[in-house]
Amino acid sequence: MCRVWDIVYNLIVLPLLVVASRLGALVSPKIRQRQRLLRQQRIVQAERKHHGVRTFWFHAASMGELEQIKPLIRLCRSRYNASKIVVSVFSLSAYREHPDISYDTFLLLPHDGRLAVERFLDSVQPDVAIISRYDVWWNLTRLLHRRGIPIIIVNATYPSSPLLQRLRGYLRCLFDRAQIIVARSERHAAHFAQLGIHSRIVTLPDTRIDQVLYRLEHTQSDNFDFLDHDRFRLVLGSTWGPDESLWQQLWAALPTSITERIQLIIVPHEPTPSHCAQLLRCFVGSILLSECTDHAKKPSVVIVDKIGLLTSLYRYASAAYVGGGFGRGVHSLLEVAVAGIPVSCGPRIERSEDALELFDAGVLDVISDVHDARAWLSAVMNDRNFSERARVYRQRLLEHGNVSEAVLALIEQLLGVATSSTAGRR
Repeated sequence: MCRVWDIVYNLIVLPLLVVASRLGALVSPKIRQRQRLLRQQRIVQAERKHHGVRTFWFHAASMGELEQIKPLIRLCRSRYNASKIVVSVFSLSAYREHPDISYDTFLLLPHDGRLAVERFLDSVQPDVAIISRYDVWWNLTRLLHRRGIPIIIVNATYPSSPLLQRLRGYLRCLFDRAQIIVARSERHAAHFAQLGIHSRIVTLPDTRIDQVLYRLEHTQSDNFDFLDHDRFRLVLGSTWGPDESLWQQLWAALPTSITERIQLIIVPHEPTPSHCAQLLRCFVGSILLSECTDHAKKPSVVIVDKIGLLTSLYRYASAAYVGGGFGRGVHSLLEVAVAGIPVSCGPRIERSEDALELFDAGVLDVISDVHDARAWLSAVMNDRNFSERARVYRQRLLEHGNVSEAVLALIEQLLGVATSSTAGRR
């Protein structure tokens, strides 16, 4: 049956993907830039030689998936400093410098054509392939399997696409090539097991917990003099237009007796000058963070026009709303959970494991309109039970620290180096 899927994929699916990519390049500068970088990358790759040292290859689709495995990359580097570490991504948005991890080579993964994948593997020559979450390609895994290179999928989530879920035969052949699948939750582990694959299936929490804790530990002390610790500090994080429209309507409708008790901090997902200027017009009396120079005055509404501050701001918030829930799906909620504060978001939570878990724990509230938002805001401002549930959930998360240690132990077992690495730690 796998042979049939191989024919279907390479004769029908892959050519369609290639055609779509070439057509997309006609209108998308990002696709053209990716193609240009891949051509340049092949020249660099051809000069690389394999010197007999162990090579760990980590792959992630995009920025979010790379963030998930950064703790694992750091741990691998510290324990196997003489080994090579190769990191690859598929999305151009993640193809940049990452000063918080150490690696020997950073690459773009080419499209899944056999020849392109063969060249890529000839260059990288990995001893193990560690794939983050779901970027599992047919020809890539097939050629890794043929070469005898072990595959481990970490933070694995079962495909959410209804179409893929119907193609159980395809998924069975695809995931059966992995030696180990580290599932994100018991629910995902059960789905993988139902495929009838031979892979070892392990359930562990998300390694991104370690990344959030790392960022909190290594973030310099932030100078947030604009924060008003006498008021209820509500952070609207990673917001898009629909999120901001909802809160603008609510903010305009709230009586002064309530707004004077709140400091509203808006962190747009894309804080471009034009977008921040629009927010200034929508929220009367608001000010840009970059213009908060009078530390004696504590503004009621602050528009954060800088990037990289959201995780730290959550630490000082009384509650948070996370954007994206009125679009493709709510953004990351783990940072809020680690901060231990009540949180709300829009209705699109079905693709977020964190959202589903927070919702079941009573820490996350889903809001669909201004009425829901007003009810939630009133509740979290006046009912201490919301904050207590968030604090308890945070404590549970902290108990899951060092997940990356457990994952690396599985990799060591796969490579047969568990005993030597353990001895080296003594």
